[in-house]
Amino acid sequence: MNKQERIGKTKSEVMIMRKNSRQTPFTLRKYYGVMIIGFALFLGIMAYYSVKFKEKRELAKQEVELEKSVDAANSATQETTEATESTEDTTAASTEEAAQTMDQTVTYDGKTKLSWPVTGNVVLPYSTEATVYFETLDQYRTNPGILIEAKENDSVKAVKQAKVTEIKNTAEYGKMVCMDLGSGYTAVYGQMKDLTVKAGDTVEKGQVIGKVAAPTSYYTLEGTNLYFQMEKDKKSVDPGKYLE
Repeated sequence: MNKQERIGKTKSEVMIMRKNSRQTPFTLRKYYGVMIIGFALFLGIMAYYSVKFKEKRELAKQEVELEKSVDAANSATQETTEATESTEDTTAASTEEAAQTMDQTVTYDGKTKLSWPVTGNVVLPYSTEATVYFETLDQYRTNPGILIEAKENDSVKAVKQAKVTEIKNTAEYGKMVCMDLGSGYTAVYGQMKDLTVKAGDTVEKGQVIGKVAAPTSYYTLEGTNLYFQMEKDKKSVDPGKYLE
């Protein structure tokens, strides 16, 4: 290669280097531009879902307040109606009920393990000494029972032989079944529907007493669940210590 050829080659290399040096900043700018746009889109999506979540929570809170008002009005109406109902033959009815109670007495030693009413994880634990977080209500408070994860229409079973003492409805726990387990122990099943029992019935362990309902507006974010509460001599106790 002669001197003139070497000079020509050198010039070509210099021109290529200059061209590459001009293209490099443009390539970097393009890369960073794509990164910035992608990050902005990510922030926009996160902000959108954050707003939607807050809207859902606020709607749930409003529904809770509305149900509280409706429940209070219904309770007042029910009390007025009950106060005006006839009380004829109450003595005979009480005598008959007492005889049935004697025939269907249930007992519980507090040591024999109870069966789970539904199969599922505990969504909210029992806690009366410390507060736990209720996601739908967005607040911390004590919990006298447990919330067991379930699917709507799952069968709910009696944890042991017991006597149904009351069926009632509340804004927070929906339709509830109250049972006497014997020896001062009681149990409450909440968030139920399609009941197969009524007040005065005696149920056996494992007997289906109804189905799991959709959660009330108090628990929309916690999801579908069964509320289960136990008491001993009218004081709440941890159901987890009795279930197996």
